[in-house]
Amino acid sequence: MIAHPLTLCGRFVRLEPLEPEHIAPLMAIAQATPEAFVYTSTPVTEAQRDAYFDKAFGDRTCGEAYPFVIKEALTGRLIGTSRYADIRWQHRNCELGYTWLDPRYQGGAANVESKYLMLKYLFEEQDFLRVQLHTDARNLRSQEAIRRLGAVYEGVLRRHMIAKDDFIRDTVVFAITDLDWPSVKAQLAARLEVKLAALHWNASAG
Repeated sequence: MIAHPLTLCGRFVRLEPLEPEHIAPLMAIAQATPEAFVYTSTPVTEAQRDAYFDKAFGDRTCGEAYPFVIKEALTGRLIGTSRYADIRWQHRNCELGYTWLDPRYQGGAANVESKYLMLKYLFEEQDFLRVQLHTDARNLRSQEAIRRLGAVYEGVLRRHMIAKDDFIRDTVVFAITDLDWPSVKAQLAARLEVKLAALHWNASAG
């Protein structure tokens, strides 16, 4: 089981447990650029907000999920969220998802390092066998980002979910297993160095 509170610390980001006081700043990110989150579960209305965060906290209480906020490590600025979801402890697998970032940080070090930290914890601390990543079949950008993580494409779940826009979506499934992890870890570490170098980051910071 995950011992609460769990914090994952990197050089560029720090992941902390989601708490009620984080809802307002997260909603400010989502509502400032709703067009960036069309094909995701990211809430952009008050009704969507309540259902989204009620599920996040409820699933954590039941041990079925563990939601984080993503902050810049040096400034403490809240820039997004991500989650372990659909945790199946008996079979040592879960989904890594519900990720959304301030668009200014998308495609950069924040996403790479947050995924690295979350995967490292699951495979090296919890001895997980498998981590799944799902996305809307319409979300080509998300699919490409998941592929760049080193996840393996496994197929499509047809007519799988009713999205927040009431569209009956197909879900594209990717996964990383414990057998994949050593190569994925090395790839993510190398990508992170490139991303940090692009920011003129001091590798000794933190």
